[in-house]
Parts: sequence; C-alpha cells; structure tokens
Amino acid sequence: MKLFCRSLRPVQVGIWFVIFLIGAKAAQIFFARPDESLWNLPAATVKDVVFAALIVLVWIASGRCLAGRPSGTRFVRGAIVGFMAFCIAYSVVNFQVCQFFSRPLSFDLLRLVHDASAARSSITERISALSLIMLFVCPAVFLALALRADFLSRLGGAPAIAAVAIWLAIGVAQAKFGSDPLNNSRLALNPHMELVRSTLVGIVGPHLTFPTDFPPQYLADFRPYKERGEPPRNFFEVPAQRRPRNVIVVVLESVGTRYMSLYGSPFQTTPNLAAESSNALIFDNFYAQASYTYLSFRALNFSIYPGLPWSYPPWSGRSLPPSLGALLRRQGFNTVYLHSGDLDWGQERWLLQNDGYTDTEGYAELGCNKISSWGTEDRCLVDRLIQWIDEQHGHPFFAFCWTDQTHDPYRLGPGVIPIDFVPDEKSQPLAGDLSGYLNVVHETDRQLGRLFAALRRRNLANDTLVVITGDHGEAFRDPHEQRGHGMSVYEEEVHVPLILWNPRLFALGRRYEPVGQHVDLIPTIADILGVDPAGEWQGHSMFDPQRPTDAFFLTNSGDYLFAVRDGQWKYIFDATGGPDMLFDLGRDRDERRNLAAQQPHVCELMRKKIAAFEFFEDKYLRGQTP
Repeated sequence: MKLFCRSLRPVQVGIWFVIFLIGAKAAQIFFARPDESLWNLPAATVKDVVFAALIVLVWIASGRCLAGRPSGTRFVRGAIVGFMAFCIAYSVVNFQVCQFFSRPLSFDLLRLVHDASAARSSITERISALSLIMLFVCPAVFLALALRADFLSRLGGAPAIAAVAIWLAIGVAQAKFGSDPLNNSRLALNPHMELVRSTLVGIVGPHLTFPTDFPPQYLADFRPYKERGEPPRNFFEVPAQRRPRNVIVVVLESVGTRYMSLYGSPFQTTPNLAAESSNALIFDNFYAQASYTYLSFRALNFSIYPGLPWSYPPWSGRSLPPSLGALLRRQGFNTVYLHSGDLDWGQERWLLQNDGYTDTEGYAELGCNKISSWGTEDRCLVDRLIQWIDEQHGHPFFAFCWTDQTHDPYRLGPGVIPIDFVPDEKSQPLAGDLSGYLNVVHETDRQLGRLFAALRRRNLANDTLVVITGDHGEAFRDPHEQRGHGMSVYEEEVHVPLILWNPRLFALGRRYEPVGQHVDLIPTIADILGVDPAGEWQGHSMFDPQRPTDAFFLTNSGDYLFAVRDGQWKYIFDATGGPDMLFDLGRDRDERRNLAAQQPHVCELMRKKIAAFEFFEDKYLRGQTP
C-alpha cells in the first residue's frame, strides 16, 4: 500500500482517468450511436474532462491540507484512486444504459422502475459477455497504469496536460458552434455528474420557474366535473335501445400510432384493426398524458391528470376518484380487471381492489407461463377474457384489460413464427429491436382479431363497445434520439390510438379529428353508455362540443418536460432550463423543425397554458381549491 501511494501523482493519474473516460464515450458513439460522428468526440467529452479535473483538484487540495500527516495522505490518495476506478466501471455500465435509453441513468429513471426484478428481462438481454468482462478489466487496467503514473512524466507531463487542454478547447468550440446541439446534448452529459445532480434534485426538489401572468380562465379546463356548474347531460345522442350493454377496454402496452398500419405506418402490424375500421370510430389526435405506464394508469382508470413530477395521486394527499368500473358496478354491471403483466407493480392491484372491481387478475392468475420478467402472452389474456364473458350468462359486463407482451423485450410466445419486418437493417436504426417490437404488435393485433370473432360468434358484437388505446408509445431513435419510452414528449411517445368499435353504432366507420387525451377516455365511454360521469373526474366526453381543445403531457425521466397540443401547434417547455420547442404538426408531424424562434408569441401563449396547468395541479393534488 505504501509503495502504491508513493508512486501516485495526481496530475498523471488524472490524465489516465481522462483517457479512460474519453475512451468510454468513444465506444458509446462507435457502438451505441453509429449515427454520430467520432469527430464530435471532443464536444461529447467536455463535461467528462471537467469532472476528472475536479477530482484531481480535490486530490491536490486534500494533499496540501494533510501535509505532514502521511497516513491521512495515503488514505485520501487510495480513496480517490479507488473512486476513479469505480467511476470507470460505472462508465462501462453507462455504455449499456445509453445503448437502450440514449441518455445516462438518472434518479427519476431509477425511481420509475419500482420493482427491479420486473425489468430483469429487459436488462439481461442487453448485457453482453464482453461488457461484463470490461466491467472488471477496465478498472483493473486503470489501477495498473496508475501505479506507473510516472511513465507520463518521463514522456513529458507538460505535453500531456497541454494535449488535454487543447482537447477541452476544441470540445468547447464544437459545443458552442456545432450544427446540431440538441442531438448532442444527451451524449455530452457526464454520467457520474448527471446521477449526482438528478439525485439531489429528486431529494431536495427542483427549482422551477413558471409564468404567473396566465389568464384565470385557463384554470377552468382542469376543474373536476362537479365544480363546472354544468347540469348532467349526454352528448352522444342515440336511442337507449341502441346503446351498448357491455364494455371492453383494451390498453395496449407501449403502443403508439407511429408503428400501427391503421394509422399509416408502412409496417403491416395491425391488419385486424384495419379490417375492423369499417365498424369503428378512429380518433386521429388522441394523446397519452405521460410517456410511461405509472402515470398513464391514473389518467386512464380514474380520469385524473397524471400528477406532477414531484406530486402523484394518491400519495400527494388527493385521493383518487372512482373508476369507471366502480361507477358501472353500482349500475349493476359485473366488472373485471385483467392484465397479462404484474398487477402488483406500482401497487396497481391495491388501488383497483380498493376501487371495487369484482375481480382483478394479473399474469399469475391467468394460468400461463411467463415469457419475460414482465409477464405472459396476450393470448392468455384474451383466452381468460373470453372465458369470463361466457361466465356472465347475459349479464351486463365491463372488462378493463391491459396487455403486456408489447413491452420490451418484445418476446413472442412459443410456436409463433416471426415476420421479417425490417429486411434491410441498415435502413432503420435499432433494426433488431424494432423488428421484435413490430412482431409483438402484430401478434397482439391477432389476438384482438380473435376477440372480435368471439363476440360475433356469441351474438354480442352489436351490444358490446370495445375501446382500444395505448398507454404510451415506443421510440426507436426515429425521428429523434430517444429510445424506449419515458424520455420525451415527442409524438412517437405520446400520440396513441383510440378506437371505439361497435358494428351497430359505427357501421360506416369514420375518422375523428378533434384533439383528446387519456383523462377524457372514461368520460367518453360513460357518455356512450348514457351514464353520468363521476363528480371528481377531470376529463370531458370527446363528444362534448364545449370541451377544451388542448391536451397536456409531461415526463420527468431526466429533464422535467411539459407540453401542450392546441390545434396544429405543439409546444414543449423544458422546466429544467432546456430550449423551447414549437412544432406545426399540420406540416411537420415528425417534429423536425423547431419554430420557437420564428413564433415567440405562440410560445408565450402556450407557456402560459402550461403554467396554468402546473399551478392548478400543484394545488389540487394537495387538496386545495385553485
């Protein structure tokens, strides 16, 4: 140990540390981000170099403070070098994280996992033998080189320091004057500093600034039904005998519109839904209000806005409203909640059972083997649903079903032959993952076809409303850098399907253009059934001509992003300090052209709408009346 500590010199060891951090980022670009050029490496590593410099400065300062105390000096030096080795190991881990999420690990991302065992399949499938080897080899090689830190001195320590300084200067210049700073921003984060920063923000709370000069009438959009001063009425006007007696809601896990052929995708993933569109009302502009399940669950089940990054119902103090299942059970319906995943994830089962569902069944109760750590085949869910329908013997029923097979890692069931959706892998980023995803979407669509056929065979089609939506979308770095979900509020993550199927009500099939959101789902179903909405619901029936015309969404898996869609405009506000983004979705559905600089007045108006949303929700969730 004494020999080890005597041979260490802070600057020389720090340079080796910098070399390893730059090497890790180079590997990340080369293997995980082949669309990026290695010429951007200096810009991508500026924060890594600064991070290393700060550690070296701490080392030097501690050495001066402990001058004359050799035991303390040896301990600090050993601890700092050990910490550097740990940071190098974490850089290897971060390589795997960024390969999937396109950004470093953050406190909020860890908090969203809830149960790490559920994510086991998604993690283990992406850990290669080489990465496990490098996890131990890289820190060991660094420690061996640290013992020979004086080697740099014999080569000339000053030139090495000058080379690092020049590298840093080039990186700063690239970051400031580069052509595409938005796409490079995530790559340029130092993973160690990002984890520390996000953890401090998560524990202490964010310091966010929203405008306060929004018009008071903006708050009316978020008030629950009982506070609107409106008499009960039905907007979906059909004779009572034509209204459906039964309802089935199907939430497609991780399915947005981008990869559904029903919504124009070139991949033929949803042939059964496309065939049934002549018996359905298709909503073209429907949105998830959060790009991950934990919050979508609340909006879809309880018609309440999903909360704020620092305040979620019911833990915030605001109790959850009754669900549609609870409302219909009081009307004499038999009710069931089925999920091919884990109903205990995020305490979902507890929330549903307290809400009064007759039965709640997750993958463990469906009787099928798991195909991943997340759950089982959607075939098993449809099998159980059909069996449960047969058990009702003509009694009105309501079934809320949440699929799971379309969640990463996108596994098909035994005996299902995959389709080669992406024959030219070079034409698509993440082609392997994308092809797997398209296959499970196609398989779940096949199971929906079985459900429609079963309803027809039982003469239940005309009397049953089938509602299909997605809890959020899934991104594959096209057209933006995001991968998976929960990372952004771009269209690929928040634009979801809404399909209302009933051959009697929608015999001619048509498309519906108005903008809607998850919070509107169960009020719309209640309207079709002719049932008054619960007084605590914040959503509106999609058939109400006076309903708000905008939709709000958010995410907080790193940056705190808020967004609003109003007409053709979609505005994204980064409350943690990123640039404003404004897109004209009528002309730019892929959100490639940011018009914020050209349309400052539109941005100001939309920012005030988001401020009103944040102001109302922050007070409302804490039990106050805004």
